[in-house]
This record gives sequence, C-alpha cells and structure tokens, in this order.
Amino acid sequence: MTDRPFTETRVVRWGDCDPAGIIYAPRVFDYAMEALEAWYRDVLDVPWMRLVGDMGMGSPMVRAEVDFLNALAADQQVVSEVRVDRVGRASVTYRINGHDGDGRHCFRVTIVACFIDRPTFASAPIPADIRERMVAYQTACGDQ
Repeated sequence: MTDRPFTETRVVRWGDCDPAGIIYAPRVFDYAMEALEAWYRDVLDVPWMRLVGDMGMGSPMVRAEVDFLNALAADQQVVSEVRVDRVGRASVTYRINGHDGDGRHCFRVTIVACFIDRPTFASAPIPADIRERMVAYQTACGDQ
C-alpha cells in the first residue's frame, strides 16, 4: 500500500471556476471522484475498468454530499485525501477531504457507493480481497 492517507494533487483550472474565479461547486465532486479512482488503482490495485470489465461488477454512488469549508480559486493547488469511514457488506462510505497548498481544509465530500453485479445491477458483496484491502487501509489511517 501507499502512504496513508492516500492523496491526489491537482491545480484548480480556470475552466473549473465560475466567473468570479471561485471553484464551481459541482467540480468538487469531479475532484473527489478522480481521487477515489486513483485510490482504487494505486491502493486497492483494482482499476475501475478491471472491476467493470474483468470482474463483472460496478460500484456506483448511491449518496453524495459536500461541505464547503473555504473557497478554492483558479491556480490554487488542491490535495484530495481519501479516507474510508465505513465498510459494509456491499457498500462503502468514503470521505474525501480537500486541502489547499497551505493545508487549509476547503471541502469534505462524503460518498456512499454500493457494489453491484453487472449486468443485473443487483447489490453484491464486496469481493473478499478488496474488502480486506479497504479495512487494512482504514485501520492504517486510524479510521476504524
């Protein structure tokens, strides 16, 4: 596993902002999903396309919310930190914390995702090896 907690760093682009130069609210969900996708690939060693294509599963979000704590503006660095709040039988609750380059907490995104069997889209248990990695990561981050 990588350093804990896992982070993904990017720069807020002008196209991510409203005319005032402040990040457009829905883009925060894109940042969170990009960090989560990188976490699946780098920490769980399960790229989403492998989950969908090779494993015949999916993990769509069933709930999402965001708390905006401090504004992000164009050209600011943003570090998205992935945490695992809860691992259930078929669902996982993630928390993605966004900080600017100075470490100021800017947003908190909570995502609940459910593992599904494709093509039926029925709820399915999290595969044991993936679940073990999630729980190990959660424990290593001190979140369990």
